[in-house]
Amino acid sequence: MIVRLHSLSARAPAMTDLSAVAELLIACDLAENGIADPTEEDVRNAWLAPGFNLKTDAWVIVTHNGGRIVGYADVHYKAEGQYTTTLRVHPDYCGRGIGTLLIWLVEERARQLMSDLRSDLCVTLSTVVSSLNLKARQLLEREGYTLTRRFWRLMIEMEDMPDNAVDDLYQRGKFKMDLVIDKDQLVGATPFQKRTGIYTTRQYEVHEKVLRDGCTQEIENALNMQFATV
Repeated sequence: MIVRLHSLSARAPAMTDLSAVAELLIACDLAENGIADPTEEDVRNAWLAPGFNLKTDAWVIVTHNGGRIVGYADVHYKAEGQYTTTLRVHPDYCGRGIGTLLIWLVEERARQLMSDLRSDLCVTLSTVVSSLNLKARQLLEREGYTLTRRFWRLMIEMEDMPDNAVDDLYQRGKFKMDLVIDKDQLVGATPFQKRTGIYTTRQYEVHEKVLRDGCTQEIENALNMQFATV
């Protein structure tokens, strides 16, 4: 399958694209949930994360007419053998192959990066999507991703910051907490979101793809060594 982007092109983002990427993330959140959390600060922190290379580990899709950014993806190494990606497509540009191309770019880069890892290590790539985003869930399923868990995200608005506030918990007067749901025990899960004047709750899903089965790779390496000595 070949993806051709009509009047669109893919490139690496630059720091000058910070505001445009943040605007894209906000537009996607508003379309899904009616509210948005991302900020330029969030994007900047992700781009400045240790080990992340903006020139090789992120992509934007831009229009030929005006250079508007309508798609974004990145890949981060989070833990041993675990890569994560953020992937967003502007609601007005869905159905044009942008999401598919971005997934392919992310996976190709993740496979390049995992060549530096131990060959017996299982390697996975995961992403978080809103339970309300049916198109994204269908795309991930088609590309071989499986649902691994669900969680609720609770955001509490606070007018006054506590004196002993911890930076990684309290951001811009908000307290964010994720509540994991056991997907195997959850019957008839229904996408749900709720907002009051005090707090907001939204349901998300984690979808994961195994890029390399560590056990299988270890067996293949052992067989190759055995045949090499015969």
